[in-house]
Amino acid sequence: MGTNKAIIVGAGIGGLAAAQALRRIGWEVALFEQAPVIGPVGAGLAIAPNAVKALEHLGLGAGLRDRGLRQEALEIRLRSGRRVARIPAAGIERRYGAPFYALHRAEAHRLLMTGLDPSALHTGYRATGVETISDKAMATPTATVTFDTPHGPVSDTADLVVAADGVGSGLRTALLPSYPGPDYAGYTVWRGIVPAERAAPLRVSPILTETWGPAARFGVAAINDGQIYWFACESLPEHANPAHDLSQLADRFRDWHAPIPDLLAATEPDAVLRHDVYYLHAKLPSFVHGRVALLGDAAHAVTPDIGQGACLAIEDAVTLAAALERSPAAAALTAYDTSRRPRTQRMARASGRLGHLLQTASRPASALRDTVASLIPTPLLTRATGAAFAWDPPWG
Repeated sequence: MGTNKAIIVGAGIGGLAAAQALRRIGWEVALFEQAPVIGPVGAGLAIAPNAVKALEHLGLGAGLRDRGLRQEALEIRLRSGRRVARIPAAGIERRYGAPFYALHRAEAHRLLMTGLDPSALHTGYRATGVETISDKAMATPTATVTFDTPHGPVSDTADLVVAADGVGSGLRTALLPSYPGPDYAGYTVWRGIVPAERAAPLRVSPILTETWGPAARFGVAAINDGQIYWFACESLPEHANPAHDLSQLADRFRDWHAPIPDLLAATEPDAVLRHDVYYLHAKLPSFVHGRVALLGDAAHAVTPDIGQGACLAIEDAVTLAAALERSPAAAALTAYDTSRRPRTQRMARASGRLGHLLQTASRPASALRDTVASLIPTPLLTRATGAAFAWDPPWG
């Protein structure tokens, strides 16, 4: 019997993790990415304990330790700088069996490309359709994906298609044309990186910090190679003010505690990414359609509020490969759907609710939010992270 082949559509975190996981169980993988090149894109990324364990399962734990910066604590502050909550990372590690890292997203991409055959990655391929085939005359069902490329339309067929093409997944739309699609979360996020030479004077500790204000938040994390990652959130109408630039952002946060204004001043304008935030509130009836498996944001996009988008995608990849290793494809895909859908759909909806709470524009509501957060004991806060962090690779 020949080697099983998987087509993976999307070479982001989820697609690359799927390639690693399937390669480890002996599958041939072909990765197709819409972007013309794979380069150093994105800003920062948090790797929570659940994803650390998934990466260890993939044999990438040492690479993560080399590339990521281990965080000492998670903190919540107010715009004045007053700390209202702190979760020491040591308590998280004791409870969940793994530490918490932060790193540049480009480093995570490089980590997940470790050992992959470069000839298996095809760039400039935009998926336009997918068809699952289950002909009684065939030994095994297959799926065929069609692509637009710079050289014209092409198609490829495999035993499995992994749709890891993001929150706006074209393959999800092709499979489920009546699905309503992503919901706007009500806010916009900006992300930036302060390079090491500008970061050093700011002396930011490896403590992942989020600062709350009415209708706005600001997050900071020291990451690998002396860099600092920051993000800013502001409640805005969808597609509002697309010309909103770094100077306007600096004005919005000018009276927030140090080092927030200095971080914005130290950032190059062309190093800032801006995105409206979307998530999948409506539940998909299944993550599996014939020989197509939806994975990551294509299946269950979450808002950034729980820091789990990339982490859940890596979990998906490990779970899918574990199922395929122990069972025939049809049973494995059913097991993947059964295992992943309840957890990830809970997380997607929870992220949307949390985003609405954290982005409230009401000053009385935000004051109540801040007071409640300050009253929660640290052990209870640590236990509350279990909804996200309490995960282990399945089926031994």
